[in-house]
Amino acid sequence: MGRAAPAALMNDDELKTSWPELVGFEMLNAADRINIDRPDVSVAFYMIPTPLPTDYDPNRVVLVGDDRSVVVRTPVIG
Repeated sequence: MGRAAPAALMNDDELKTSWPELVGFEMLNAADRINIDRPDVSVAFYMIPTPLPTDYDPNRVVLVGDDRSVVVRTPVIG
């Protein structure tokens, strides 16, 4: 059906900021999907139980994975 508009053509209110549908995906596949949706952000990979960053970065998506590199938390901007 329809395709999402590229990030460059969307205003800030329309940009995707979380990807709950990626929980359960392999981390590299999830990162690819995020890069398609938001090529303007970088993806940071974290494994449980590594502490997550406490600062907010609007140019970063945090991906949290388990020991099998499967996404276990909703990836979000921050």
